[in-house]
Amino acid sequence: MASHLVPAPVALLGGGKLAEGIIQGLLRSGHVRPSDLRVTVRRSERGEELRSRYGVHVLMDNPLAVRGAALVLLVVRQAQMRELMALIAPALEAGQTVVSLSADVRLAQLEAALPSSVSVLRAMPNTPVRVGAGVTPLTPGTRVTETARRTTEALFAATGRPLWMSEEALTVCTGVSGTGPAYVFRFVEALAQAAMAHGVDAAEAAALARGTLIGAAKLLAEPDATTPRLIAEVATPGGITEAGLKTLEAQGLARIVGEAVSVAIQRTRERADASAAAYVTPK
Repeated sequence: MASHLVPAPVALLGGGKLAEGIIQGLLRSGHVRPSDLRVTVRRSERGEELRSRYGVHVLMDNPLAVRGAALVLLVVRQAQMRELMALIAPALEAGQTVVSLSADVRLAQLEAALPSSVSVLRAMPNTPVRVGAGVTPLTPGTRVTETARRTTEALFAATGRPLWMSEEALTVCTGVSGTGPAYVFRFVEALAQAAMAHGVDAAEAAALARGTLIGAAKLLAEPDATTPRLIAEVATPGGITEAGLKTLEAQGLARIVGEAVSVAIQRTRERADASAAAYVTPK
């Protein structure tokens, strides 16, 4: 077992897909043991799934889960966030660190709902965290300590690459790194469908498309790799690839991707505005 880079224990409040992905990434890193992780669930059946798969501690009591935790991750839907914070606020101790993974709840609402003695941050990990290749934008609140910054960064470094940025930039990241994996997967589907349209067997088409993405991603991960250089290596002047690229550009590839990102960003802002309004509206 590698030496601990991530302080323990870590409490994940919420046992959905994102929480499970973070569990997988942390355990895969070798810097966290199953016994270091506490996960809370609403359904006992889900808790048993997580316990049997990963050996983590499973609880159905959120205030109990946060007691003594080095890091507390809020991994629930926006609709559950207000209730969750009200439950755990009395149990939090001075100096603890709380990280929200919600795209819809801003720092102002988080800090207003949680004790002033705890550090509050936001993080927006994407699904590749489960294989240690996630990109996680991080935004600190107004009262974050240096220790809280280091521990939060260490956790997401264990699942990929953490990036510090402003809260407004975090909103943009939702439309890029947050939704981006789905766009990439859809492109791979389209590539496979194009192969099938020209007579390639479905299984072979899927293997071709997936292998192309994986190989290209590995090239992109090389030190000093740039997209213009990589494109130039494949697309020789007057060649086959150049003809295909020209068709993509003529059909508006950059415009279509830009519109998808813009729609996702706008939707994120709308949801965050609605959430902020709910926090000031009496129940």
